[in-house]
Amino acid sequence: MGILNWGFRSNIKIHQVPESKSIELPSKKSGETITFNQLISTLNTIDPSKKLWLNPLLFNGSLQTLYYTSANSPDKFVIWYGREIFNYKDGGVCSLDWVIEKPESKEEFKKIGEETLPEGFPKLHPRTRYFTKEELENLNKPSIENDKPILVILHGMGGGSHEALIRDFAQVIQKNTDGWDIVVINNRGCCRTKVTTEKLFTALATDDVREVLTDFKSKWPNRKIFITGFSLGAAILANFLGEEGEKGGEQLVTAACAVSCPWDFIDSAYHIESSYTGKYLLGPGLTSFLTKIVKNNYREISTHRPDLVNEEVMKKLKTIKSTWQFDDLITCKTSNFQNAFEYYREASPQNKILSIKTPLLIINSTDDPAVGCRLPILDCKTNPYLCLVETDLGGHLGYIDFNGEFWCVKAAEEFFQKFADL
Repeated sequence: MGILNWGFRSNIKIHQVPESKSIELPSKKSGETITFNQLISTLNTIDPSKKLWLNPLLFNGSLQTLYYTSANSPDKFVIWYGREIFNYKDGGVCSLDWVIEKPESKEEFKKIGEETLPEGFPKLHPRTRYFTKEELENLNKPSIENDKPILVILHGMGGGSHEALIRDFAQVIQKNTDGWDIVVINNRGCCRTKVTTEKLFTALATDDVREVLTDFKSKWPNRKIFITGFSLGAAILANFLGEEGEKGGEQLVTAACAVSCPWDFIDSAYHIESSYTGKYLLGPGLTSFLTKIVKNNYREISTHRPDLVNEEVMKKLKTIKSTWQFDDLITCKTSNFQNAFEYYREASPQNKILSIKTPLLIINSTDDPAVGCRLPILDCKTNPYLCLVETDLGGHLGYIDFNGEFWCVKAAEEFFQKFADL
């Protein structure tokens, strides 16, 4: 990343198939359609004829990214969550954090939170509590009449519903929509979710997403599902959409957005090691988070896989500084791969990108210090379901504007609003 990548006025490029090959989408007007390309051209947030103005104090990708990793002001992006534990078929669990209205009494919210906290589970992040039994029964009540969209959010490797970026996104959707439900799927072990089997989350955890969405569709068949993935969540999303496209038939998801997706994991592994920010700040930070998941769930994982997690392995975990070392020691072995790079080759979303048959908005910056910047431009000019928005500034999950808000959130929100209007 050189000095030419510094600044605060970013260029925007859009990569899609020619208009003649664009897919047609139904319009509210009977018998009329609009192409995917035409829909993208109506987005005011994404305008290649104009510059994208970002915060001038965050004048390169590293600063944008570091701001994102540290922006956790408790009085900004104030969102309240009700948590539901979702049980997978293999015995594992994730947590679903549903956005709820601000409680009338914070004291009552805290009291219910203490009463509903499962035994042995860690205390949740601020403004988050478990639902009561009655609330869960009401939440999961089947309905054919309900046709309000559900927005699903997949977080990144070190994240969850508590992240500033995700809270900003949830707040924008909650403010600008009527009756939409917003839910964050916190992966196994993430955001203070317990690990109950030897299985951890990976970029190939597509069945984890599929089980949740299938459950939604079975209860609410007429609700559109919109889904956004950030970073590793974007990779899981792209792999999931590719698998669904290969199956054919009606898709579970109406429209999707992938932000800062690592399209080639091997490229990304080398890329993060090539900069000071990646090698000495981002890499060790992410590795520390992954190690913490294993440490916090040592008893559960070691019970199922004592050959995988034991005292000797825990000693090795204390010495590693990069995510590929963690993946080589832990992830690949829980997923039946011989080494980290075999896992990376199989899990790279570029393998599935041409199979995607769900309208997908892709946002990547070429000054991203965390993931590879060789973007799938030709694939996006081949698959009519894709729109790649390429910027030269923004970093990894950054795009911070003058107000400390995230431009990618505004772009995704407007994109989904257009689909809701169709």
